[in-house]
Amino acid sequence: MPLSRNLVENINLAGGSFLGVSRGGPKTSEIVDSIQARRIDMLFVLGGNGTHAGANAIHDECRKRKLKVSVVAVPKTIDNDIPLMDKTFGFDTAVEEAQRAINSAYIEARSAYHGIGLVKLMGRSSGFIAMHASLSSGQVDVCLIPEVSFALDGEYGVLQHLEQLIKNKGFCVVCVAEAAGQVSELTVVLAFAFFRSIYH
Repeated sequence: MPLSRNLVENINLAGGSFLGVSRGGPKTSEIVDSIQARRIDMLFVLGGNGTHAGANAIHDECRKRKLKVSVVAVPKTIDNDIPLMDKTFGFDTAVEEAQRAINSAYIEARSAYHGIGLVKLMGRSSGFIAMHASLSSGQVDVCLIPEVSFALDGEYGVLQHLEQLIKNKGFCVVCVAEAAGQVSELTVVLAFAFFRSIYH
């Protein structure tokens, strides 16, 4: 797609991806065929772990064919889970938006009798968004992330802690990264804990 000044003017105000996106797509050899046919000598690839794995495969294929193509991988993932990178594009925005959800959960939980605000956040394999949003909001009582193991039951379990919070404060807010344990199972257990606290 030829990109002219008129075409890209104010592109930052449009949502989504202007050039298009795909999951999977053509084989690496077909991509390099296209690069070679178009005489491209520099390729910028923006994305996360999967995208970077694809960029590496393209680089390897270019080297195999002895093509002089620079492949530049730019980290862009809201999960902030690319090794050796302090911060990736999109992470700060994700944390800011997560704080809005946490604020809403806090208001709802505080206004309900024995309320539990449960916020599930993105984080397929890491809890960076949940952790940073929880810390910066100051309203989260429990933050569950995949990097730290936890038990639901028992003397030092999450449920025991939630019951104590509800006794002392009357409500609580829980933030969960999607990769922390079985989130769907956790949601059911927390709902059960909420009903148990009402009739206790």
